[in-house]
Amino acid sequence: MWAITAGYHRYFSHRSFKTSRAFQFLLGLLGTMAMENGPLWWASWHRRHHRYADNLGDPHSPLRVGFWGAHLGWILRREADSPDLSNVQDLQAFPELRWLDRHKWLPIIAYAIACFAIAGVAGLVWGFVVSTLLVLHATALINSLGHVWGTRRYATSDGSRNNALLAVLTLGEGWHNNHHHAMYSMRQGFFWWEVDVTYYTLRAAEQIGLIWGVRKPSSRALAGPKVGPKTLPALESPTA
Repeated sequence: MWAITAGYHRYFSHRSFKTSRAFQFLLGLLGTMAMENGPLWWASWHRRHHRYADNLGDPHSPLRVGFWGAHLGWILRREADSPDLSNVQDLQAFPELRWLDRHKWLPIIAYAIACFAIAGVAGLVWGFVVSTLLVLHATALINSLGHVWGTRRYATSDGSRNNALLAVLTLGEGWHNNHHHAMYSMRQGFFWWEVDVTYYTLRAAEQIGLIWGVRKPSSRALAGPKVGPKTLPALESPTA
C-alpha cells in the first residue's frame, strides 16, 4: 500500500517530491510487486484521471461508469492495457522504469516465490494472494468511492470527497478532495486531524535525506475556495 501511495501516486504521478535515481527505482520496484502494473502505466492513467476528472476521458469516474466500472471494470477493458504514454515522457527518460513496465510480472513472481520460501503455502496465501488483493481493492476504493462518499471542503471541478475511513485503509489517500484541490502536494491530510501515514513516513525520509524538494499547499490553497458538502460538478454531455 505504501509503495502505491508514496511511489506510484505521490511521486511518479504527481512528482510531489524529488529523490535519487536509486530510490526512484526502489519505489517503482515495490509498486510493481503490488500487481497494479508498472509505474509508467499507473502514472499515465492517473494523470489522465486528473486531467479529465469525472468528465469525458476520465477512465474510472463512478459518476459516469458506476461503482463497479470505476472499481475494477475499467481495468478489464482492452484499451486499459495499452495507454498513450505521451503524458509520462518525464518517466520514460529512465530505461529502468521502462524495463519495469515491460517486465512487470517478474517482480511479482519473485515476491510470490519469496513468500513461499519464507512460510510455505501459508506465506503464499497470506503474504502474497490475500495481501495483494486487499491492497488492490483498497486502492480501487479511492476510484469507486472517493468521488461519491464523503465531504467536500474545496470547490473542485469534480466530485472528489474526503473520507476518513478510506484514509485509514490507504495510508492517507482518502483525503481525496484535498488532493484534487492541490494535486501537487505531498501532504494530502492538510490538517492535523486528517491522518496521513504516507506523508508522515515521507517526512521522515526527507529528514534523513532520501527525498527533497517536497511540494506543499500554500496558505492560499488551504484557505479555499470552499463549498458545502453537497456541491457537485457539472458534467460534460456524453455527446460533447
